[in-house]
Amino acid sequence: MKTLLRILVPSILMVLPIKADTEDVIQLARSYLGSEAALEAVNSVTYKGTLTSGGVDAAGEEQTTTAKIEIIFSKPFYQRIRISSPERTETTGLDDYEAWQRIENPENADQWRMTLLDTVQIRRLRANTWENLNFFKGISKIGGKVEDEGLVTMDGKQLRKLGFTHGYGIIFYRFYDPTTGRLVLSETDTGAKIIESGENRIAGVRFPKQVVTSSERPDGSIQRVEVNFDSIEVNQPLTKDLFRVPSITRQ
Repeated sequence: MKTLLRILVPSILMVLPIKADTEDVIQLARSYLGSEAALEAVNSVTYKGTLTSGGVDAAGEEQTTTAKIEIIFSKPFYQRIRISSPERTETTGLDDYEAWQRIENPENADQWRMTLLDTVQIRRLRANTWENLNFFKGISKIGGKVEDEGLVTMDGKQLRKLGFTHGYGIIFYRFYDPTTGRLVLSETDTGAKIIESGENRIAGVRFPKQVVTSSERPDGSIQRVEVNFDSIEVNQPLTKDLFRVPSITRQ
């Protein structure tokens, strides 16, 4: 018994400070965004703005497209993204455990197609929704965990790296300023890098003015997607019909 205690007690003492330290990092990151009361009060967020996608095509030419975008996140697991351009309108929806995508020709209501998304896509949408509404807190309640990757050096600066693991290989790595708690960079398990910049204060919470996502295409070129927000609304009245799978009829 004494031998077992000698093994267990030091192990417990080694684990507890690490857990507490991770929680301190999350608490600092949350306090940078807003008060606990303000963060806990967020049940939904609606973003509207402009999306610009750029990259180099197979011929080496720079290609840029621009569209209007609306993004809605609602607790617990509801999401709707609508991207509109003169050529097409693309809407993706998540209704808890169901997800879909509908593409339409804005010039011809008879030209559209709809796809039900598969389990892998649904899991990613659910993880993405959680990440956008819970401000780093409580992932264990949905079966996930936080892994402390320690201090890392990026561009000459030391940042604290945490991995938010949702299961099924879905991980969001967050890099924080260890002094202020500001989120400097996010990276997904697929290698996409996400940088938030600017500041909108809505309902006592800091939201970004711009989000830039950079990812590598299969051919090795880099695709850059920039979203600039014109408006952000918190806790607007939303109906569940927004997220439900549309009927297979003209809309």
